[in-house]
Amino acid sequence: MSYFFKVYLNSLADERKNNIPDKIEQLNPKDERKNLLFIYAGGDDLFISGAWNEVVEFAFDVYQCFRAYTGNNPDITLSGGISIDDVKFPLYQAAKSSGEAEDAAKGNGRDSLGLFGQVFKWSEWLGAESINVSDIEVLTQERKNYLGTEIKLDLFGVFPLVKKLQEQQIEINYARSFIRNLLDTAQIQEQMINEIKYQRKAQQYATELDDNCYYLHLPKIAYTLARLPDDVLGKANFSPIRKSLINQYNAPYFRRSQLGWNY
Repeated sequence: MSYFFKVYLNSLADERKNNIPDKIEQLNPKDERKNLLFIYAGGDDLFISGAWNEVVEFAFDVYQCFRAYTGNNPDITLSGGISIDDVKFPLYQAAKSSGEAEDAAKGNGRDSLGLFGQVFKWSEWLGAESINVSDIEVLTQERKNYLGTEIKLDLFGVFPLVKKLQEQQIEINYARSFIRNLLDTAQIQEQMINEIKYQRKAQQYATELDDNCYYLHLPKIAYTLARLPDDVLGKANFSPIRKSLINQYNAPYFRRSQLGWNY
């Protein structure tokens, strides 16, 4: 562990191309991560400050390299938290807020990442292309039964959707409107969920919370997709995006996908 955190990660940041596994998910394949500052690295702990996008990209590099380093041993997990603060924000307070994000990740059953104020398993962030919902381990069997299991997703999770969106090269004005509508939809959904959880503290009927978590977004998503130009909607490679956004299994992830796509 000491070698990985104290030696290897410095090499990974300095010369990424020569120190990374062949198969790795990445939003930005560039070789350099020059805007990173290692505050502490040792034992099994790490604290890095830097440009927010490079910190996020490096976090995904670290996790995937760690999985390869440990032989993908399921009993060895890695959790982390990222806080995004203003450049003048005191470093000690940034350390505290990132520590809180890390604690939230550890409280999510470990092997998780706290980012954008949300916590998901790494498998949810990294996602997959073409996956059977029966293979989605982050959902309980009861939740799978509620949603239905005879489904195959074209895209699952955050990374695959972000990559497909980047490929579309949607004209900037449409892209801004598209993102704004999706974020507004996510905000409405989260407000309803929080109202049920923390204000009313009781559901009006047995599946009200699940209905809001997985289906409330559908009408607004349909409206948002319909406002995209025909030359985007008609592309063959846009079909997986459309199916992903309207599929209930991806409902928890689409807000983070838009944030990631927009940086």
